Amino acid sequence: MKKTAIILFWAAILAGLVLRYMSLSYMGIFDMATYHQWGLSAFKDGLTNSYEGIYYPFQYQLFELGAWLSIKLNTEYFIIYKLINLLFDCGNLIVLYLIFKKINVSKYYLLLYWLHPWFLIMFTQGYCDFQFTFFILCFILFSFKATSRNYLIAGIFFGFALLMKPQVQVIALSLFIYGLYQYFKNRDIKTLHIFVFPAILFIDYSLYFFVRSGNPFRLLRTFVDVGGAMPLTANFLNGWFPIAYYLNTPGDPIYSITDNIMISNTSFKSIALLTLLLLICLFVYKLNKNKNNYINKIDYNLFLVTVFSTFIFPFVMTSAHENHLFLATVLLIPILGKVKNLVIKLSIHIILLLQCINLYGFYGYGENKIINRIHFSYNYEIAFVLSLIAFFAFLTLVIYFLSPKSNFLTQIKQSNIR
Repeated sequence: MKKTAIILFWAAILAGLVLRYMSLSYMGIFDMATYHQWGLSAFKDGLTNSYEGIYYPFQYQLFELGAWLSIKLNTEYFIIYKLINLLFDCGNLIVLYLIFKKINVSKYYLLLYWLHPWFLIMFTQGYCDFQFTFFILCFILFSFKATSRNYLIAGIFFGFALLMKPQVQVIALSLFIYGLYQYFKNRDIKTLHIFVFPAILFIDYSLYFFVRSGNPFRLLRTFVDVGGAMPLTANFLNGWFPIAYYLNTPGDPIYSITDNIMISNTSFKSIALLTLLLLICLFVYKLNKNKNNYINKIDYNLFLVTVFSTFIFPFVMTSAHENHLFLATVLLIPILGKVKNLVIKLSIHIILLLQCINLYGFYGYGENKIINRIHFSYNYEIAFVLSLIAFFAFLTLVIYFLSPKSNFLTQIKQSNIR
């Protein structure tokens, strides 16, 4: 029986790889054209002349690598960019396996990542989220052992992730709050060692721009500018979607509603930011209140801080896009493998399913004729209903994570019996 299960497991892994390979020739989301534009510009004109923010320099350089390979191999750029994604995707699978092994989660949960339609559609559409996710997973893997050395190594991976996409900033904020709490409460500074390499990398890129363009604050400016006026929601199913739907003019895209709307002299964006900070501080407080932080020499705290912050970020903050929950959904898989509460398990599965429906509804799967037979008329009315369901599932998880009466931390930190 065990041998049959192992054969079926590897057959499923192979099937997932085949599905990804078959979708390499699909054009994907229109964002891929932007990736290529940035990469081609960096290749031809250099990073200094091409860098305009939104994403950060290291991600630009990965796009540049894709543009160079596309020219060198005389191959369509979207195939090359997806091949790069595939390498990172396989890397994610391997690192997830190592994480599962470390925290005693069954390897069969890997199939949820490898075969779930949400992750397959993300791949076929060509989103680059697989890339920074790999570095965050490596960061988590090394952070389980709470030593200065491991935190310095984990910080190397975290530094590269931070210089890729803006979503990593919320993780940096959460880890910094956690590190400060550890220092002021326990006089323990080793958690802050995570930020040593990211600081060095940030300074290096800033010096590069200073030497090449005379502007030492160019990188810093792009980090700050990410908080400019943005849509209230950009096709993401959160609590802001029903509000945007109500305010939206029929026929206009949902992202035409901006987040600078004021209520009692306070903008929606400010309300979202304050809520985000409050939730992070409450979670960090709960983590530190729990005395049983180390089980079998494994410290789960940085993993949990990362999961919680990446999960609440697109639900709480404005301007979330349809792909912004990707990292959180990857990190929720080991949570599924540890938590025994059926309501929590169901809430996670609901969120995964709704993300899948939303992404497929807006953009489809690609050019696969068989899969595209699954066609339905998706509109903002359907998305409105789904956003309400997704938001209630989100609230269920947040309440459970934060409630003093829940056994969330206990279930996470105890070994599964297999």
